[in-house]
Amino acid sequence: MNEPRPLEGPIGVVRHRIPADPAAVPPVRQLFIDSISSGDLSENEITRWKLVFSELAFNAIVHGAGGDTSRSVTLEWSVTGNSIVLGARDPGAGPPDESIDSPPLPDPMAESGRGLFLIHSFADEIRRWRGPSGFLMEVVKSYPNQSLPLPGNPELDGVMEELSSCYESLSVFHRLTENLIGSTDLRDFLNRSLEEFLALHPHDRIFIQGAPSMPECIRRMLKPASWFLDPDDASHTLKELGKLTRETVWENFEDLVRQDIDFKSLRAVGAGCVFPIVTGGTHFGALIVLRKSVAPDLRFRSLGTLRTLADLCGIACVNFHLSQIRDAAQRDLRELEIAVDIQKSLLPILPPPESDRWNVFIRQESALTIGGDFAIARTDPSGNLVVAIIDVMGKGVSAALLASIFRTTFEMSLHISTTSAILETINRTLCRQLGDLTMFITCAVARVARDGRTLAHSSAGHCPTLFYQNNGTRRLLTPSGPPLGILEDTIYQEENFPLLGGERLILTTDGCYEWDRQNNNSGWDNFVARMDEERHLPAGELWQGILGRIRSAGHARLEDDCTLITIDIPP
Repeated sequence: MNEPRPLEGPIGVVRHRIPADPAAVPPVRQLFIDSISSGDLSENEITRWKLVFSELAFNAIVHGAGGDTSRSVTLEWSVTGNSIVLGARDPGAGPPDESIDSPPLPDPMAESGRGLFLIHSFADEIRRWRGPSGFLMEVVKSYPNQSLPLPGNPELDGVMEELSSCYESLSVFHRLTENLIGSTDLRDFLNRSLEEFLALHPHDRIFIQGAPSMPECIRRMLKPASWFLDPDDASHTLKELGKLTRETVWENFEDLVRQDIDFKSLRAVGAGCVFPIVTGGTHFGALIVLRKSVAPDLRFRSLGTLRTLADLCGIACVNFHLSQIRDAAQRDLRELEIAVDIQKSLLPILPPPESDRWNVFIRQESALTIGGDFAIARTDPSGNLVVAIIDVMGKGVSAALLASIFRTTFEMSLHISTTSAILETINRTLCRQLGDLTMFITCAVARVARDGRTLAHSSAGHCPTLFYQNNGTRRLLTPSGPPLGILEDTIYQEENFPLLGGERLILTTDGCYEWDRQNNNSGWDNFVARMDEERHLPAGELWQGILGRIRSAGHARLEDDCTLITIDIPP
């Protein structure tokens, strides 16, 4: 074939080069329609030209340019005294000649393949040129006497009517898709979608029936709508239809009777279809359309539109469900932030008391939850240093409240002479406060005498305390009883040690080591080995080393609270 003609052409030919994007077609199409509307052409004939223009342009974009918007197509036309010539240039090879010269009659069940048949049926002549740079197709229609009505073609009129409906549907879905992006009211959006569909495809009834798996927030939103069928409220027949998980089309109720669906309650219905609304693995329900009489277009004209409508409903449901989850998460996060602020006000990490007989270092790094870790250092009425570290079972507000009860009871028990008696007092209070609640606190308490010469230690189910003596040896001070809040009559033991100067006491919670669960260990052994190596480091460097190892292991967000107390006895 000949090379496509150059873009420059004779006077009278209008040419527009556009990107291979369907959205660029309507403005150019309107220019073409305006150019042919000034004569004596009937409205029916202008509508046919509009459809031919669309088919020619979209074929060039989709098939010739492959829908690649970086490529372009050219639409051109000329209007003479007795003929109209419309052409489309694209960079492709074009369809086979036989498809242009003798296109087959399209299958009524098919949703595409009517373009060339339409063009061939409408045109007086079809010209084509092929070459290395692409393909050009021209449609020629002659009008020897524009004042006479143009002859009708029933077959062509049917195809034109069907295509017109398709283009109208595309326009509707384009509009609905744009609305979907910013829509927050699911019921309003679906209501408008169903109304738009019924305006183009008149049916007797259209429903959206919810599935048992439909999220409750969507069910509550849609239940007031007249077109929504709750599974619990629908008639038996509609309940059965709503259970269908595949596309179903019927032309009489006997088709459904054969599927064991009782159709007696809707015997007047002649035709209908069901399209499941399934998106993202969630079965939201079904789109049900009913007709009182058999309509040919139920088989081929409306099905593609209904299928798209069902998909659109599914996307809208997913978007709404995700927005509800997001909003709930944001509310929870805000409530969590408020709760964390309250916890910090109730359980502040106060500066430890200062003395030349000891140096106390306390640090805590909280996970993004309301935690149950707490550390406190006070002096008792005799001037002794009393330090406590706790870890409440669980997280959340209940853990924070339990820690708050501990703090209050601890400060009221500072006058008690032994660390074991302090634990027993707090334990009795918690057991009475908690009642049948299955909560508990692990705790370690250390007391350094006012003169810095003796250490007392007791533990209730807490992880061991590391005691580095001045001769370089390390002792593990282990629990002497169960956690607090379990058994009211528990007796705890106190250990006492002389202090000669140069000792270090390290108290911690499990968040400092349980992250390290490699090689089938709990992380405790690795933690102790690291502390043995770093026991001489300043307390601040010791703490930064713990956090650094957690984060270097890929834990950017802590899974648990980390709390560290060091007590150094000067030489």
